[in-house]
Amino acid sequence: MLNIDKFVQIRKSLKLSQTELCSGICTQSTLSKFENNGLVPSFKILNQLCERMNISLSDLMGPSEEAGVTEQLIEADFSLVSYDYEKLARLMAKVKQSSLKKSDDKFHYQYLKGQVALYDKNEPMSALYYFNGILTAADLKANSIYRLLALNGCSEVYFSQKEFDKAKHYYDQIKNEILKFKVNSNEEAIQVLSILCTAGEFYGEQGDYKHSNKLLNAAYNLCATRHLVFFLARTCLRLGENIVAQNGDIQKAKDNFYDAIAFGRLNDNQQVIERAQSALESL
Repeated sequence: MLNIDKFVQIRKSLKLSQTELCSGICTQSTLSKFENNGLVPSFKILNQLCERMNISLSDLMGPSEEAGVTEQLIEADFSLVSYDYEKLARLMAKVKQSSLKKSDDKFHYQYLKGQVALYDKNEPMSALYYFNGILTAADLKANSIYRLLALNGCSEVYFSQKEFDKAKHYYDQIKNEILKFKVNSNEEAIQVLSILCTAGEFYGEQGDYKHSNKLLNAAYNLCATRHLVFFLARTCLRLGENIVAQNGDIQKAKDNFYDAIAFGRLNDNQQVIERAQSALESL
């Protein structure tokens, strides 16, 4: 978990004002929202702010976190959010599995490696190997977010192979549990949002708009509660697509697409921007 108080303490110890620290990197408002409200900016911005203070992201983690590896896994999460699978693969190639000591870090590694296998290498069976490795681990806790992430990963594998019944089997195990999951940190919120969005997208693709909208609205509310914007682009895009598919209110659909473009630009999510622009052109 990022220690924002430590970030502020370091900035003040260097006698840097918010304006001085963020000059040429981001707006003062972005930095203020991070320090005061926990609204985490993009990895690129956060990394540049840390570099200006001559620290690394790992310096802002709890003392039990492993420097370097933690930073790489966090950046890999950001790449996954924005569909940048090539960057995700490059980052994961740098992580040495032998350096991971904590169970959660090992599960995190396996989950991200499964995503690389599925989306970058197009190796669905390898992806299943990584996800099932989490599910069969003796030290996996029943309430672990990584169990839900692994189930979500299995769903993604079968969906990619157009085996929709098998994908639904896993998503049906997830959909109610993820809505009840207690989020304790922003990092955990990002992982929950990943599941809410992919599951919401799946049910939307299958025409089950009741469950799709329920999951997507939960994602939207979690983003608002936790002051996170990483998944809002995807959430708004899918909500707009659901409205169009159901011949709903066109203006509401447009509003969602415009929001998706705005949030997509904020997070440099080109795929979402292009899909939203295409959807607007077709209305």
